[in-house]
Amino acid sequence: MDSSNEPVRLVRPAKKWRRMPVAAIMAISFGTLVFLSIGGVLTLTVGANIRNTLDLLGAQSTLLVDAMEDLLRAEMEQAESAVNGISKLYAQGEFLIDDDDAMSAALSGALLAAQPATAMLICTPDMICRGVARDTDGKVELLPPEVEKSPQVLAALEQRRQTNRLLWGSFVANEHGLYANVSAPLSRGAAPQGWVIAAVELQKLSEITRDLSMRFGTHAFILDGEDRVIADERLSQPDARKNGMAPLMPLATFGDPVLATYSTRKVEDQFDARRTRDVELSEINIDGGDDDWWGDNAYVAITRKIPGYGERPWTIGAYFKGSQVGSEIERVMGSAMLGLAAMAAAVIVAILLGRRLSRPIQAIAGQATRVADFDLDGVAPLPRSRIKELDDQASAFNAMLIGLRAFSTYIPRSLVAKLVRTGEIGIAEPRETVVTVMFTDIADFTALSEQLDAAAVSKLLNRHFAILCRAVDAHGGTVDKFLGDGMMAFFGAPDRLKGHAAAAVRAAAQIREYLAADNKAAVLEGLPALKVRIGIHTGPVIVGNIGASDRVNYTIIGDTVNVSQRLQGLGKTLAPEAQTMIAISAETASRLDERFEVIPSGRHRLRGRGEAIELFLVGEVADVSAEAAAERQMSVA
Repeated sequence: MDSSNEPVRLVRPAKKWRRMPVAAIMAISFGTLVFLSIGGVLTLTVGANIRNTLDLLGAQSTLLVDAMEDLLRAEMEQAESAVNGISKLYAQGEFLIDDDDAMSAALSGALLAAQPATAMLICTPDMICRGVARDTDGKVELLPPEVEKSPQVLAALEQRRQTNRLLWGSFVANEHGLYANVSAPLSRGAAPQGWVIAAVELQKLSEITRDLSMRFGTHAFILDGEDRVIADERLSQPDARKNGMAPLMPLATFGDPVLATYSTRKVEDQFDARRTRDVELSEINIDGGDDDWWGDNAYVAITRKIPGYGERPWTIGAYFKGSQVGSEIERVMGSAMLGLAAMAAAVIVAILLGRRLSRPIQAIAGQATRVADFDLDGVAPLPRSRIKELDDQASAFNAMLIGLRAFSTYIPRSLVAKLVRTGEIGIAEPRETVVTVMFTDIADFTALSEQLDAAAVSKLLNRHFAILCRAVDAHGGTVDKFLGDGMMAFFGAPDRLKGHAAAAVRAAAQIREYLAADNKAAVLEGLPALKVRIGIHTGPVIVGNIGASDRVNYTIIGDTVNVSQRLQGLGKTLAPEAQTMIAISAETASRLDERFEVIPSGRHRLRGRGEAIELFLVGEVADVSAEAAAERQMSVA
């Protein structure tokens, strides 16, 4: 290992690429789209009638409302997916309602994935609710168990009892705001043991209408039925509540003159509902007059009713000044067919362009996911790109990958992967727990190494340690460190492995099988056969990050470690001729079943301990390889 402080320099290939900024590509592409669609329509000034213009308006209105509905459903479906996911996890036995740690971990993960949701709760039939909530800074906080007292929430829970499926309930209010809520039952049988609920603050829906209003140059809104405001861009303003505006206000008192006269709108019946897919286009005159669409007080509203998110269907839509389309009605006299063809061409070009631009981004996302899982062997370098920003990103990613692979050589990669996969907050903080510790050692290695040169010794050890690591990893263990010609590993941390004693003994038995096969191959290659002593003991330890502030190791300390090391040292007297001696303590043996043959070896006094302890040697172990995958599946969050 090179101990110099000279930094590693990552040199890019000398090949030059002609790069173009992505902003230039998008400007040229979307400029072309605007020219084809809008320019094509504007050139059609003769040959068409008002009907063609109204059909085009109906199609555009449908596209706008479709975009609104897709965006709204995408937001709400995140909350639905979150509660469905928790319901499935509970049905599969991944957590218990009264297991606060496992439950909060599951809810926190679901809440982080469902951005529109503000809180995730689990309520039981005795009306006790617990869960997690997102604070104003976006951090997830734990909500302790509490008897629900809110009449609205109690009513919603009572409504929830009446059905055994996904349900959007009535709106619920508290001191923080108004919420829509979706719930799903938690059951492992006929009757549910509780319900998981995701709360979506109505204030967040107003942010959707604000963004849509800015994007389409309209005034978007969402209504509860046709008489109360659920979301509006005005409600997204920080001082909305101070100004007396809140969700579910009646239209008449909300302060919007257009929405206040929504009930008096005039529905345009020349739009075929089948062609506009249930979009209603209507005219609103705020002064009660009968002006044309291009009048100063005339507005055009496009709406659609969508059921499924409450007791009444929601109305989504937008309104804009009638003059925005009135002038087009007067001016456009030509056919819209060429404009529609140009629009279709623009859509096709946009799709092809989007797919082309998305390929490298998808590749980056896929490789970044493998990096997040610390699967560095499965990560392939990203290809170069002619787009400057993507090329810079690929180069930076590849440089990072080289650095990570170099860095991972000097740390236990499986340990890092477990810590990342566990995902628990504070999992690396020191804590006391019961684990099973394994120590290995090569018998008479000092004499053996004197017969070989340094390179041969290094090759021999690397080959031997690869065998040990493969067996430990296969059975869910963690390799802590290598001590000369020996190895220290432990089972039961950082992931909470059930049956860690059995996993450790099974790993030792697999080491015995691997070593027997390797010794046969070594003899054929003219290399010496190895004898290995293994000691295994189960007991309490302190596990976590231990060390100085600038250099820590995730390791274990405690008397259990010492006992395990002493056990493998007894191999000199317990079974001096055995190719692989596996000595276990009575504590470990007590956790094994009939599939493990344990041979009593009497009581022995260990160096540094006052009392003698009872020891056992491990004989035959049933289904060593077949059980490996099953052992790893027994870990719990």
